[in-house]
Amino acid sequence: MGYRKTQEEVERIQKFMGPARFTGQELGISFKTSWEFARDVLPPIFEPVGSKSDGTCDAYALAANYQSAYCGRFDGGIVMLFCKYGDIEGYYQLTEIMSAGLAVSSGREMLGEIKKEGTARLWKDGDQYNGSVEARGLTLFEIDAQITGPEQAPKTVKSNGFDVKMFPHTNGHGLQYPPLLNIWDITNNFSSYREGTGTLTWGHSKWDPVDTIPIVSTGTAVATEYENYSPLLRQEQLEDPDNVFPQYLWGRSFDDPTFYPIANRWRGVDSLNIDPDRQDLANR
Repeated sequence: MGYRKTQEEVERIQKFMGPARFTGQELGISFKTSWEFARDVLPPIFEPVGSKSDGTCDAYALAANYQSAYCGRFDGGIVMLFCKYGDIEGYYQLTEIMSAGLAVSSGREMLGEIKKEGTARLWKDGDQYNGSVEARGLTLFEIDAQITGPEQAPKTVKSNGFDVKMFPHTNGHGLQYPPLLNIWDITNNFSSYREGTGTLTWGHSKWDPVDTIPIVSTGTAVATEYENYSPLLRQEQLEDPDNVFPQYLWGRSFDDPTFYPIANRWRGVDSLNIDPDRQDLANR
């Protein structure tokens, strides 16, 4: 109880927290982005999935409501690329927005996810579905879909996901410890699965730059309800002799701190990254 848990309480929490289990009501849409973009933003351990000859990589965006076994009720939105690690095909998230505190903190600190706080909303009117994802009061993306296909559930789909668990070093330079690759063994049991057509529209945010993701084409839109079970398949320590992994951490998992306002006494002391929304860097 209180500030110090008993050993029995800790054991209950540990059993409660894993593996990841939740239900979802989701509106998603597949799309293709450019191979060049995917190769640039994916860590070198991953290979894009798609058609290199056509210059495209498979991708997916979603907005959803969730109820979990371990971190409450929340909503969220994700943009992901499909890629391979060795012979395992899975997804790698570029943006992951979630609404609830524990969903964000446990996802980041325990699972190695890139979650930031924000909101997602879903609306349905007959066959018309709409989803919107926001963070910092800015719309990141919207999905509009006509879901007219027949019910395909019940069905079960197996897949894999990748998260690189890494944190900045306490002194601000490099990582606290070598990055860890978490590979998830995902099972979705669908109670509803219907397909249709739709559009994906990016908003603009310097904090989560989804509008830098090229949309070559959009594919199938899907409205689903499901139960998700995602135990850890395995965890691997990654080598990073050239210290490249921080390039995939700042801005994606942690906001770029050089975009924040700076107290007057420290203005001009440090070099700042170019703020895409402002030209008056010297006045910050």
